[in-house]
Amino acid sequence: MANSIGIKRRRCYLVRHGHVDYFDAQGRPLDPRSVSLSDQGALQARALGVVMHATALDRVLVSDYPRAQQTLDLVLMGRALKVESTPALREIRAGRLREIPEPSVQEAIVGAYRNAAEPDATFLGGERWSDFSQRVLDKFHAVLNEDGWESLLIVAHDAVNRIVLAWAAGTGMPGIAAFEQDTACLNVIDIDREGDGSFAAIIRALNVTPYDPGKAGIRDTVLENLYRHIRPGKPLA
Repeated sequence: MANSIGIKRRRCYLVRHGHVDYFDAQGRPLDPRSVSLSDQGALQARALGVVMHATALDRVLVSDYPRAQQTLDLVLMGRALKVESTPALREIRAGRLREIPEPSVQEAIVGAYRNAAEPDATFLGGERWSDFSQRVLDKFHAVLNEDGWESLLIVAHDAVNRIVLAWAAGTGMPGIAAFEQDTACLNVIDIDREGDGSFAAIIRALNVTPYDPGKAGIRDTVLENLYRHIRPGKPLA
């Protein structure tokens, strides 16, 4: 759809899945590929669905992990839309956390995004950031090059969203630490096609949480929350 001065502009609604418990009652890690939304996460996704109930959508992508698909179902609130489920939007894969030397655990986890731009950097000893960024952006750019849609919804994950937002802001990998993504948050990005076929982006909204608009109950970052689950009762230094 063209704007008032004739620029061809499309919109992307970028959502992170709702809250998930990644650890059982005994503190043991669960398989992140198969965990489901918690009751809290379902409430968060429903709150986002209320905000988006009148939003026109004609293209929908979702990670093929259950927590993303469950979030999408609650956001759509029964709307019948064609959905593409894709492994390209899976969250970045961590390595074995128990292999991180004990003195380095806090720094490694809490600072994991700050180190992403370093050569051959991995996420906690797992997937390389360069490989992860390429698979996410390859899929995103492929969709941008498609015709036939004006309003795109993507439901994915924290690091996935950061990669797209860093692209939109022009920061690339060095900027991903700044784009905090709380559970069941909404980002809005407008995308213009330039005359040479390239794309320019405008970030309209960032990390909006309808269940807590003023962030009164949100203090820790995603990675600080992860650390607190891995080391319960141990304060951040």
